[in-house]
Amino acid sequence: MKVIHLDTERGNELLMALKRDGWKQVKQYPPLAFDKGIDFDSYTLRKDSLELVLEWSNWLEWEIHGDQEALQPLAEGHGLEIRE
Repeated sequence: MKVIHLDTERGNELLMALKRDGWKQVKQYPPLAFDKGIDFDSYTLRKDSLELVLEWSNWLEWEIHGDQEALQPLAEGHGLEIRE
């Protein structure tokens, strides 16, 4: 299950909101990669035993996938649609 085609600005805002809400960044696309933020970007966030992976590309913008227990409240709280 995942959230797809989340525009860049809204995805960036959501990433910051998750971090403010206690989600810890445990992994990211290498900060020194030549294409970071140009062609691709990725962050893995964890809170308690739940995990979310946020991936951005210049073609599809943001996608979020992870545990259903994390995606469902995220989608409901931010008006997002979950896809299989």
